Amino acid sequence: MKNVMNFLLLSLIVGAITFGCNPDDCPEPESEFETKDFNATFHTDLFSLAEDSINCGPPRNFLNVQIGSGSETTVGNFEVRMSFCVDVTTFEYAEALGVLTATNGDELYLDASGQVVPTTKEGYDLEFKDPFTIIGGTGKFAGATGNGMTESYVNMTTNRTDHIWKGTLLLKK
Repeated sequence: MKNVMNFLLLSLIVGAITFGCNPDDCPEPESEFETKDFNATFHTDLFSLAEDSINCGPPRNFLNVQIGSGSETTVGNFEVRMSFCVDVTTFEYAEALGVLTATNGDELYLDASGQVVPTTKEGYDLEFKDPFTIIGGTGKFAGATGNGMTESYVNMTTNRTDHIWKGTLLLKK
């Protein structure tokens, strides 16, 4: 029995060496994700800003909700709803959740946090340039991941924010 086990082990080793491939010649394993550039251009308008102890805690105890629309190459035209907790004295924000809803109803979820600061960009009062993360979705965006940077400008007179968010979107194949 011992000889049979040794023979089987030796056969497995020889087979692996004979039928295996050189790492330089082996094909790359196919990724389960497809990588896309993410370039979203959109606007949001202030929908509500209210003290909210249920969703937000000190010091970011105000819930800011924004709604708007825009477009992105992979998503297409979309409606957007963003909500985040903000400290109205420092403009630090966190727990931001953005939902981009494509015209077919598929949703893409984004998360961000950072700091809104004064800007010198003409026509705007504030800006934020912070990292964002793609955290999933529904339909063709189920299991999506990715990340990028925000470039957003706030006009306090109109309560409108113009956004250009760029990064990478990984979609499950």
